[in-house]
Amino acid sequence: MEHRSQIFWDVDTQVDFLSPWGKLRVPGAEAIVPTLRRLTQWAGEHRVLVVASADAHREDDPEFEQWPPHCVAGTGGQLKIPETSLPRQLVLPNRRVEIPADLSAWQQVVLEKQELDVFTNPNAAPLVEQLGRPDVVLYGVVTELCVMRAARHLVRLGCRVTLVEDAMAALNAAEARECLDELIGLGARLARADDVAGS
Repeated sequence: MEHRSQIFWDVDTQVDFLSPWGKLRVPGAEAIVPTLRRLTQWAGEHRVLVVASADAHREDDPEFEQWPPHCVAGTGGQLKIPETSLPRQLVLPNRRVEIPADLSAWQQVVLEKQELDVFTNPNAAPLVEQLGRPDVVLYGVVTELCVMRAARHLVRLGCRVTLVEDAMAALNAAEARECLDELIGLGARLARADDVAGS
């Protein structure tokens, strides 16, 4: 029987998206913060690697033609919220770098990005391959934008993807529902935090 490891995949849980004073706050997203904290703590306690995407924008990024400036590298808004940050953290910038062969020393691997799709970071796909195309528990913001893109790529790379419904937030509920339906059609499944992080 094939043994597959499990990882958690945290999408963009950063101050500018999740804090009341964030520059591009997702309305209502603060409601999922306790669930995000619980998932992160559970992963840390059970030695489950957390891969996290994080915007690390430059001040002149093309994305700012569509969205207000947010998550500019080096600012407080670009930081992960404390509830989803683990102490032993490896950051992979948005340029090709050598990924350590042994990731057991790290609790969290952060993939920086300047676009909606984390797989524009050239280290993202090699990281997934190195981890053996694991089972992925996916959550974060925004459901119909960055979560959708990450999930779609992970499914295409051969990962089994579980989306944690009560640990995601959307800007447009109808579009988010359409995206979830598409992902289910691709083979992803929906769950709640209770299902993936015990009771």
